[in-house]
Amino acid sequence: MPPDDNTAADPSGATWVVWLVLVGPSLLLVTLACVRRVAPGEIVLVVRRGTVVRSRRSGMLTRWPVVERFEPVGAGPQVLPLVVRARTRDDVEVVVLADLVLEVRDGVPGAAYVPVGDVARTAEETFGALVETLAVPVLVEELETVEPDVLAEVRRALPDGTRAHALEVTRVEALLAPRREP
Repeated sequence: MPPDDNTAADPSGATWVVWLVLVGPSLLLVTLACVRRVAPGEIVLVVRRGTVVRSRRSGMLTRWPVVERFEPVGAGPQVLPLVVRARTRDDVEVVVLADLVLEVRDGVPGAAYVPVGDVARTAEETFGALVETLAVPVLVEELETVEPDVLAEVRRALPDGTRAHALEVTRVEALLAPRREP
């Protein structure tokens, strides 16, 4: 009995072409997207649903496609500019400019991933809450005594593996006269 046309082998041998042209490059692309080399001076975190799964300071790192993502972070200290706008205890509107020196030391597996921008926002909110408890003379004249308190509060608010080294207030502007509405 001769073979049926539906069950016959591919007479042209085009099956290998499909594998070579379509499937092979697709598999190569997916593989390359799931492997990352860690550059010098950075930490790469693998994040799944907002949680750090693993991290590396050197070598190669892998992730599952679509489910996980790579988040590179500088390994050295970073200076984050902070802008805090608040109203002091004696009802004076102030704008405080400061520099926060921050370092991501490690990605702790199981810890929540917090982007650097969110860390800066958290530091600004924490600093603003502390400014609201102070009077203007204390804020302006005794700034050296306020900075360690702010730094301690910011350290408590930071995620695991992130460390605040220093906080330097660079400028304090106070609006001493009430604004007049036109």
